[in-house]
Amino acid sequence: MKKTAIYLISILALFLVSMSSMAQGGLTPLVNSTHTYTITPGGSNTLAWTVSPATGYTINSGASTASVSITWTVAGTYTLTFTETTGSTCSTVKTATIVVGANTFDVSTSSPTATCNAADGQVNFAGTSTTTAITYTVNMTTGNTSWSPNWEYTFTLTPSVGASVASVAASVGTLSGTGPYTVTAIPSASGARTMTITMNVTGNIYTQHTVDLAITSAKELVYNTPDRDSNDWTATQTINAVPNTSSISTD
Repeated sequence: MKKTAIYLISILALFLVSMSSMAQGGLTPLVNSTHTYTITPGGSNTLAWTVSPATGYTINSGASTASVSITWTVAGTYTLTFTETTGSTCSTVKTATIVVGANTFDVSTSSPTATCNAADGQVNFAGTSTTTAITYTVNMTTGNTSWSPNWEYTFTLTPSVGASVASVAASVGTLSGTGPYTVTAIPSASGARTMTITMNVTGNIYTQHTVDLAITSAKELVYNTPDRDSNDWTATQTINAVPNTSSISTD
């Protein structure tokens, strides 16, 4: 009996591991992802798609065509039904079970450690303005090593009064825009990706400056799955001032 119980526990654990590593697809979508379902009709007949239960999804288009687009909005198990009916009211019915799981796609950033501006420690620095290079890190995770989507996100940069930002660049993907900025087609591997956004900040060396980065949208591209939350989309880089020390004088 004890061996049997251990065996059953092992099988259950293996089953749960298999479920957690299952990649997103039309039969196992994530919440808020959009998927397309297609059949080949048997002729010029009446076509209809339905879903049971009646809530937890949105049919975007194609409810009476051979291809339907559905956004799944609530986790759970659904039955997708396609019915093709002839003029003589004879029907063929096809079904598929759709198991919608929790959204595990997450894009996040965090505030870098404060840094001194580029005049820090410079001997007899000439002028009162300088340009300092700063870097933000953006992370993506799916919680699923078998699902490595291409993804994109849009962000804004807000420098403090008296500071300006230039030469914004992304370590991977394609960056476009002059604010808001968008980074598109970012690849991933093993369900994760870390990338950086770099820029130059120019301002008075005797004034503390900040630059706020705010992600405004993030999604994976294949199934149009949005980030599961937005509570980790902001970061602030603080650039500390150097002391406004006078030149050395003598008698």
